[in-house]
Amino acid sequence: MSTLHAADAANSTPGPSAGDLILCHGSSLRPSPVWEQLNPRILQGIAIEHPEDIGGRTPAVIVLDASLLAQWPLSQWQTHYPDAVLLAEDRLGADADLILSDGLPLAQSRKMLKLACELWLSRKRERESQEAMSALSGNLSKLASVGIALSSENDLATLLRKILTEGQNISKCDAASLFLVDADHSHMTFKLTQNDSMEFPFQESKFKLNAESISGYVALNKQALNIPDAYSIPPDAVYQFNRSFDITTGYKTVSMLTLPALNKKKNVIAVLQFINRKRHRESLLNPCAEVKGEVLPFDEETQVLLEALAGQAGVAIENAILHKDIQRLFEGFVKASVMAIEQRDPTTSGHSFRVADLCVALAEAVNSSPHAEHRANTQSDTRIRELRYAALLHDFGKVGVRESVLVKAKKLSDENIQSIRYRIMLAKEKLRNKALRQQLQMYRTESFDEQRNQRIEFNLQQELRQLDHFFEVIVESNEPMLLESGMKTDLNRIAAYCSPFERSHGFSIVTPEEFSMLAIPKGSLSTHERLEIESHVTHTRNFLQLIPWTEEFREVPAIAGAHHEKLDGSGYPDGLTSTEIPFASKIMTICDIYDALTASDRPYKAAVPAEFALDILNREAEAGAVDPLLIDVFIASGAYKTIEGSDYSARLEGERQFRHHVCDFDLHESHDHH
Repeated sequence: MSTLHAADAANSTPGPSAGDLILCHGSSLRPSPVWEQLNPRILQGIAIEHPEDIGGRTPAVIVLDASLLAQWPLSQWQTHYPDAVLLAEDRLGADADLILSDGLPLAQSRKMLKLACELWLSRKRERESQEAMSALSGNLSKLASVGIALSSENDLATLLRKILTEGQNISKCDAASLFLVDADHSHMTFKLTQNDSMEFPFQESKFKLNAESISGYVALNKQALNIPDAYSIPPDAVYQFNRSFDITTGYKTVSMLTLPALNKKKNVIAVLQFINRKRHRESLLNPCAEVKGEVLPFDEETQVLLEALAGQAGVAIENAILHKDIQRLFEGFVKASVMAIEQRDPTTSGHSFRVADLCVALAEAVNSSPHAEHRANTQSDTRIRELRYAALLHDFGKVGVRESVLVKAKKLSDENIQSIRYRIMLAKEKLRNKALRQQLQMYRTESFDEQRNQRIEFNLQQELRQLDHFFEVIVESNEPMLLESGMKTDLNRIAAYCSPFERSHGFSIVTPEEFSMLAIPKGSLSTHERLEIESHVTHTRNFLQLIPWTEEFREVPAIAGAHHEKLDGSGYPDGLTSTEIPFASKIMTICDIYDALTASDRPYKAAVPAEFALDILNREAEAGAVDPLLIDVFIASGAYKTIEGSDYSARLEGERQFRHHVCDFDLHESHDHH
């Protein structure tokens, strides 16, 4: 007899039970006391006449007689039963009780069989040990992957779902729930639940934290509870199972594993609860059927893995909550900043909020655009939030513009106009004095001439009327409207005017500076003042660059700082061209112009209907100033309608006095709407 083949096998269990180890032998080998003497508790001897007689059994040892070897060669036996130890008998005695043909005694035959069985058991244990190690390695690898996935997820709702799903996958359990613990440990929030076998309405609820509930007990004691049968909890236990869900839905809760999730300070931040561990992950537990045959207790290995998951989950939840708190804090800061900006400029309140909403709508529409350029600039949720922040803060630089420029409703101040009025009144008095002296002179010389007196009176009234006309021209020219050619001529006459008696003293109605302001062809701002208005973009960018933006929002200063740039390089402050302007800034430019056009009437500008505003944007595109493809999407998607029907001005309170809106100076001079 010789040992011909043995397959790799392993097992870490204490030892096989009856039926685990099968010895098949040729029918020519008669049973003998060898069988019983090996180990009757773990060995079954089965006589076979043909390989098919083995059926679905998994033999540990096969003793091949001549008949079996004649039916299958040894190589075929090895192929079909790679895990069995094969013993081949070359010659058999007719009346031998498993006595070898080479004359080996019974004791030696028994020893040979026993060694074969032990070899199989040893290799079985080795194989199962390797499988266990491989499974453990796989679970550890999976836990590492899960940890990475959890640590990279900042959205709390998504994170919580991911934690429960991964826990269900690891433990093969049917259901899972998650409870968040308040910072002061006074209450818990039933935040989320998942169940593979049924769907049911779920509503988040908050309840007082105490040890009477299983989740409360775990939270307060910082220790896991592994309950094989929820309905077998001793009545004197501190905690009890709440059967209301099972009663309401017909579900049957059996095994439960409830774990605390600790944060970095080792405080319980959440409680994870896994329910009904199953033999097969894909199995569904029918409420009408007996579930105990499919449900298993949570074993030690599964508990260790889920405890590791809970450890990762605690830190991840803390990070997500912290991220959400920071985001909420930042949102508050941004809104407070916008409120501060628009409180300084109540006449245009809501502009930043409207532009932000328009930008978000257009950015989302870009993702559905058929244009190749837009497909290359897909706007992710993060990019859209970045654009929104930039849009909300795009006019923050107004704080760097002098108040006197922002509130400059007309070309000259009321004080300037009053000074001019006094000068004209003085000129009138001097003209009257002049005429009176001429008349007195005639009386003194006793050569009074009525015709000359009438001429003096006529000339006086004519000059007085001219001064009145001059003042009317000055008042009219002071308005921030388009300066007509006739009015320009009158202003030149006013600048050149001197009363006959004041030429030697250099008298003038308006100073050169006042004349320069009155001669502004459109609006109320001088070139220098308009440049100061435009400087708000530079102030915005400089301010935003002082904020330590996170990596995902680091482009906010650049996006906001380029919202007045134009594709043809005619914009400000840097004269960037199309390839240099951020794509998000191109979106903002369109939305900014649209809102500046359609916003409520201002003293120097009437609001225009949406259709006219879109037509103006198309003309801007034809002039090479703004992106025509983005305008196509803006119109086709209806993104421009986003702000219709919303009362943005209601966000602010304040005196609605005149203010120049810094974003009203952004269109080509050739458009009639100026």
